[in-house]
Amino acid sequence: MSRENVKIVRPWLETFGTWGTTPAEVLAKVARIYDRDADYYPVRKFPEARPCHGHDEIVQFILGYNAAWGSVEFAIRDLIEVGDDRVLACGSLHTEGLESHLPLGGEIYYCMWLRHGRCFREEHHLTIRGALHALGLEGQTLEAAGLTAARPEE
Repeated sequence: MSRENVKIVRPWLETFGTWGTTPAEVLAKVARIYDRDADYYPVRKFPEARPCHGHDEIVQFILGYNAAWGSVEFAIRDLIEVGDDRVLACGSLHTEGLESHLPLGGEIYYCMWLRHGRCFREEHHLTIRGALHALGLEGQTLEAAGLTAARPEE
């Protein structure tokens, strides 16, 4: 299977957490990655998480997230091409509240739907089962869903 979508998504994820601090910096990155009418669904359990539609709402969410959590460490464990237009990214996320100093971290799964080299829908999940369900797959593991992970460096 072609790994073209994985090649598109990898650089986005490798710079996760370095979106910038001003609206203009964040918008520049969002405009490179997301379709103008993209839908973005962060993990519902994250503080102040809400569905976002379009560049402006995605930028506002990212700015709010950065203001609350500061620097983010994200490590890619697996990137998996799912069909012709979807990528599942499995990784770990670690950050700390700027004011509360509370840690936030653990496994996270990003489901991304691409069109013309840009993301038009992104959903974040805390479980592999939730991510697989979002992608329209059945199973509770990658193997049960019939998926094979690419090596992180591919």
